[in-house]
Amino acid sequence: MVVAMQKLTSLSPSGTTPMGLRARVDSWCLAAMVTGAKHPTTKSLYCMVPLRWHRRQLHRLEPDKGAMRKRYGGTISLGLKKGTLVKHVKYGLCYIGGNLRNRFSLHNLRTGKRVTQNAKREEFKILTRMAFRTQFLSAAEAGSFLG
Repeated sequence: MVVAMQKLTSLSPSGTTPMGLRARVDSWCLAAMVTGAKHPTTKSLYCMVPLRWHRRQLHRLEPDKGAMRKRYGGTISLGLKKGTLVKHVKYGLCYIGGNLRNRFSLHNLRTGKRVTQNAKREEFKILTRMAFRTQFLSAAEAGSFLG
């Protein structure tokens, strides 16, 4: 396992490994400890990233005009839980990330980046609740594992 890390470090021009490459080596090393494998059996990788939300600060500290404070944080957006997987008519599979003025903010499943802030409730179908963004990287997408 140490040899694999040294091999990766020598492949990199600056002597440091890219984060994705290091994650692949770390995940393989963990699997090898359990299974006793001597060499990687697959170069594919299944990535899971937890969805994070602001939870405690339910209102912004400084009030707006009219002495009203805007909501900030929480896990409910217009009655729907943040992280709910939806199928939008234009953007396809996305998840709910927030709301503003009766419109939903939808995020890309792969990257987590916002695709729109202007989605109406009638434009998407609710599928299920998610706790993680997941992505399967095939051997071609993951690149070479140990060079």
